[in-house]
This record gives sequence, structure tokens and C-alpha cells, in this order.
Amino acid sequence: MRIKVMYQSQTGNTKKVAEAIAHVAGCTAEPVGMATVSEPVDMLFLGAAIHASHIDPSVKKFIEGLNPTLVKKVTVFSTGFEEAAGKAAGIMRDLLIRRGVQVTGECYFCRGKFLFFNRAHPDAGDLTRAEEYARSVLAT
Repeated sequence: MRIKVMYQSQTGNTKKVAEAIAHVAGCTAEPVGMATVSEPVDMLFLGAAIHASHIDPSVKKFIEGLNPTLVKKVTVFSTGFEEAAGKAAGIMRDLLIRRGVQVTGECYFCRGKFLFFNRAHPDAGDLTRAEEYARSVLAT
């Protein structure tokens, strides 16, 4: 199975989760602004966070340029404040579906530190849960 893990991270939180997922998937986590999907992929893990009520424009641009014939399935993950849990994942899911890409029903979210908030996150437990999430997605 060919797997890719791609992410956008302004603060390093989503990058940490992407690296935990990539460890399980046996690949390297890549920032969306520096990588492309140019060969068929069975599963793409795509991660981002909410900043100023939106996902980063680089993630939108990546999704808009994604060739649906090259990606069998995408599963999304995100980090941030609990109040925004699911918002980044929801935005990415909607954009991917509009693009004609199949998206799994599962998504992973954990808190991420920002300024003085959630300072200890993502912590070891969050990263372990991210690895478990990746294992469960890949087992289906």
C-alpha cells in the first residue's frame, strides 16, 4: 500500500502529529507547500489547523491542485483549540469531496499549544493516540 502523510503547520503542533502518523505508516511527513502527489497513492493523511478561523491558504491550494485519479482515499487530522475541534477537518473534507476525492469518515484531532494555551500539547498521549488512529485507518 502506497501511503503519504502531508501537513501544514505554523506552530509545529500539526507537524508533530504528522510525524507520529508517518512513523506508523512507514513514510516521511511532508509539508503541503513543498510536496506534491504525482504518483498513485492508496491513502493520503492530510493535516492542518485553524488559524484566524480558516485553514492555511497553502492547504486549499494543495487540495485544489490534487488529481483525484491519483489518490484513492484521504483521511484528515488537525490540531488546535477544543472549541475548533473538527473545523479544520470539516473544511478539508468539504474541499476534498468537492474535488471528487474519497474521504474516510474518521478524523483525528488533538489540542495544540498556542501562546499560553494548551502548553503541554500535543503531548506523548496525543501522539500515541495519533499513532493508534493511523493504525486503525490503515487496518481498514
